[in-house]
Amino acid sequence: MIEKDNRPVFLNLLAIKLPIVGVVSILHRISGFALFLCFPLVVWLLQVSLISLESFNQLQGYLVNSVFLKILVVMMAVGFIYHVLAGLKKMLAEFFGFGETLKSGQLLSWLVFALSFTCSFWFLVYIW
Repeated sequence: MIEKDNRPVFLNLLAIKLPIVGVVSILHRISGFALFLCFPLVVWLLQVSLISLESFNQLQGYLVNSVFLKILVVMMAVGFIYHVLAGLKKMLAEFFGFGETLKSGQLLSWLVFALSFTCSFWFLVYIW
C-alpha cells in the first residue's frame, strides 16, 4: 500500500521564515552571481582607464558627473563588500569552526550585515 505524500503542493517562498543564517547564505550566492554578471563591465572600465591619461580623466569626469554611473559603482561595491564579508564568515565556519552553533551563527550573521552596512555607507559617502 502506498502512503500518502505529505510534501507541500504549493510552496510559497515568501511565506517561509528563514533563519538569519539562511538569509546570509542565500544573499551571498545572489551577490556572487551579480558580481559575476558585472565582471565584464568592471574589466571594460579598467581597460578604458588604462588606455591613456586622457581616457582616465574622461572616465573620472563621467564618475563625478553621472549619477547613473555612481549608482552602478556603488551597487557593485555593496555587492562586493557583502560577498567578501559573507565569504569570510563562511571560511571561518569551514576552517575554524566559528559559527557552527545556532547562537554563534546568528551572531556572525548579524555581524556580517552590520559590517556590510557600515562599510557600504562609508563607501557611499566617499564616492558621493
